[in-house]
Amino acid sequence: MKNDSINENKSEQRGCIIKILPFAIVVTIIFVILWGVGLIRFESTSETTEQENSAEEVITTSSSDFKVAENEWRALQKEVKRLRSEVNQLKQGNTKPAVTHQATSTRQTTATSTTSVSSRDITLANYSHDWVRSEATVAFKNNTDRTISSVTGRMIYYDISNNMLDYQDFTKSVTIEPGMVKSITLKGYGYRDNYAYYKNGAVPTNPDRKYKVKFELKSYKLK
Repeated sequence: MKNDSINENKSEQRGCIIKILPFAIVVTIIFVILWGVGLIRFESTSETTEQENSAEEVITTSSSDFKVAENEWRALQKEVKRLRSEVNQLKQGNTKPAVTHQATSTRQTTATSTTSVSSRDITLANYSHDWVRSEATVAFKNNTDRTISSVTGRMIYYDISNNMLDYQDFTKSVTIEPGMVKSITLKGYGYRDNYAYYKNGAVPTNPDRKYKVKFELKSYKLK
């Protein structure tokens, strides 16, 4: 009886082994396939630790590099601001002397046009005013060696006895080449009262209404 029960137990264990064996074989084959593909790898704990440490070192180094780059960027920004400030100061420094030079040049030009004036530079060449006209014809001679572009002067009027009657200041734009004579027109003295230049015809009803003139040169401009 005991032998029969032992034999039965062995038969049952063999049956279980036979049933489990195909499943184990299938699992083993699947595991081998996954390992061959690379989905399953066996790594030691030391290698994993080294990889983690190296990852940490990489992260730390990257963070350090970033901090250094940020400091350099701030330093560059400060340097750029400083250079801009210096450039602006240089621009302002160059502008002021230019303005000063321009103002000085203008003053020198004005002084040149007003200082070397001689009464002989421009003289009265001819004067004509009839009692029927409101304007007088005045001719000036350029006695300089430069072309004149404008004349400023004063006409003084006298009676036949050389008593002063009136005067007229004027500025006329006129081109007179060196040694040449050019005529302009000015308001005739006393034309409302029928006055005339003493060399021209006087009004028949008032023959004493004649006058003389004197020209005074104030300044002139050259081309």
